[in-house]
Amino acid sequence: MTLFKQIILILSIFQTIIFGAVMWFNFNSSKEYVQEQAYTDALHTANSLGLSISSVASLDDVSMSETMINSVFDSGYYEKIILEDMNRSILVEKEQEVVLADVPAWFIRHIKIDSPVATSQIMLGWTPYGILSVQLNSGHAYRQLWTIFKEVLTIFIVVSIVGFFCLQFLLSLILKPLKRVREQAEAILESDFIFQKDIPFTTELKNVVFAMNSMINKVKEIFEKEIEAVRKYHELLYQDTVTKMYNRRYFNIKLQEYLVSEETNARGALVLISLNDFEGLKNTLGYQKGEAFIRAMADSINHTICHNQEYLSAKLSDTDFAILVPSTQSETFMCLCEEIIVAIKSNLNNVELDEREYFINIGYAQYFTAITAKELFSKADFALTASKAKGAFHIMRFDENEQGHVILGKEAWAQELRSAMDEKRFKLAYQNAVNSDDYTDIFHSELFLRLQDYNGYLHNAGHFMPMVMELKMGALMDHYVIDQAIHVLQTNTFTCKGLCINLGKDIFLQSNSWAWLEDSVTKFKKIGNQKLYFEVQISFIPSEILIKFSKYLRSFGYGLGLDNFTINSENLMLMQLINPSYIKVQASSLLDLLGDNALEMPTRSLGIITDSMDIKIIAANVEDEEQKEQLKNLGINYIQGSLVARPEIIG
Repeated sequence: MTLFKQIILILSIFQTIIFGAVMWFNFNSSKEYVQEQAYTDALHTANSLGLSISSVASLDDVSMSETMINSVFDSGYYEKIILEDMNRSILVEKEQEVVLADVPAWFIRHIKIDSPVATSQIMLGWTPYGILSVQLNSGHAYRQLWTIFKEVLTIFIVVSIVGFFCLQFLLSLILKPLKRVREQAEAILESDFIFQKDIPFTTELKNVVFAMNSMINKVKEIFEKEIEAVRKYHELLYQDTVTKMYNRRYFNIKLQEYLVSEETNARGALVLISLNDFEGLKNTLGYQKGEAFIRAMADSINHTICHNQEYLSAKLSDTDFAILVPSTQSETFMCLCEEIIVAIKSNLNNVELDEREYFINIGYAQYFTAITAKELFSKADFALTASKAKGAFHIMRFDENEQGHVILGKEAWAQELRSAMDEKRFKLAYQNAVNSDDYTDIFHSELFLRLQDYNGYLHNAGHFMPMVMELKMGALMDHYVIDQAIHVLQTNTFTCKGLCINLGKDIFLQSNSWAWLEDSVTKFKKIGNQKLYFEVQISFIPSEILIKFSKYLRSFGYGLGLDNFTINSENLMLMQLINPSYIKVQASSLLDLLGDNALEMPTRSLGIITDSMDIKIIAANVEDEEQKEQLKNLGINYIQGSLVARPEIIG
């Protein structure tokens, strides 16, 4: 029970006791007053009736006395009138039964009224004649008390209700800061740090708020300090000092991630850009202007690809740049190369250099998931060499018969994808993320899609997902995966401790309504799935959507995972806001960033950030025992990859 409810309950009981006591004392006072009034009225009647009888009474005849008593008794206000002689012999007696039709029986049963008897002595001259006894009808007293009781009860109920709501309002006003403190504490449990600006006027609550704010401020400072440490180390390790572009080391790591990707990055092109005579350019412009020109080249390249977050650029050497372009369309690569040439020509004109003397060449090669990084670089280098042989500002594509890859147009692809869903030729596969010390300790089972062609051959997601995204069918495919996952769990075709489903950006960006999610989660709940994770890529979806989505999932008791997570300051800040259940990082990236034993700072910083928020780190694409042992030494306890098991088809 909340503190607010406890206080309301206690004060309401206290209020009820007080008002009840006041009501009881008031009612008892009214009861005594009614009884005293009844005695007074009876006494007045006895005295006045006694005087009247004394004027007409006779010792030999009581008829006149009886007549006068009858006239008074017939009014109905009296329960009993008795005339006795001095020897206590009854001369006249009138008595009637009390009948109360308009007063509840329970009221009469519990409220006892003693109707008093008033007496008066009757004199005939100086001779005592008799004693007159008068008792009022108690029914009138009951009626009067019942009316008083109803009025008091009504007032009590009205005052109690009004008092309750006033009490609730005042307590809500007084305890409003405490509610914010509770929300602040609950947010801390969810690793969401809220700084409370409204300081309450109550001293105790004010001290609590100051303490909470101070703690949050210190935690925030620790986070920011560790994130800044990671940022500096990341820049030192992966950024070119002149252009601030990524260097060859980072580019090689990301290229490997793209080539093993199950998503849209699995297809595309590697574009190489080379400046022909950097030494001559520096001699012509001078060292500082030469470096400024290289920075301008880098800015132009970055500006050309800034419209797409999936593109990646890097400076490989003093004169060479590279761009990774995930796409399925050959026209995209050529258009990008032409835009870069226009931008570089503009840079040359700005420093008044002759385009015939200083120029660039571009060569590119397309890649698929089956190719290795070394092979792709060889093809792109070959195209670049051919471009240089052609002359200034020439673009060359590595021309190769791409065997093994069916070339289909958009309409054919759309028809193939829809028919595959209708015919259930998309098969679910799974791969477990496990504890590196015990492979039976499964964190979750991640679902993948495989496309079965009409020859029975299974293609992984890199074969069709780029075209799925190109055709804006990502949301449709995600719904298909969710429906199939529910089906295999309901039919016990597949069982697992925790399920992981990947979601693309389209399912978030195409609609603001998440009714599909609520419906899906309800179905998963009915199945009895204890653990469910939805996995997304942080670079594809706006952060405000991810923050909302993460809270939405936590409200159901499920979690959000961040796939292909890059450890840098921007992502770590977003991770703090999103508060996922886990992050999934490529093993090669983890080892490259954290594997230098001489530099323990980034490992410590990442550990502080993730441990304080109870975020698990899963190393993806772990291929051998050596990698596993290195990751264990870095404190990474969960792994996923071919070392554990390759994806297996369900059913």
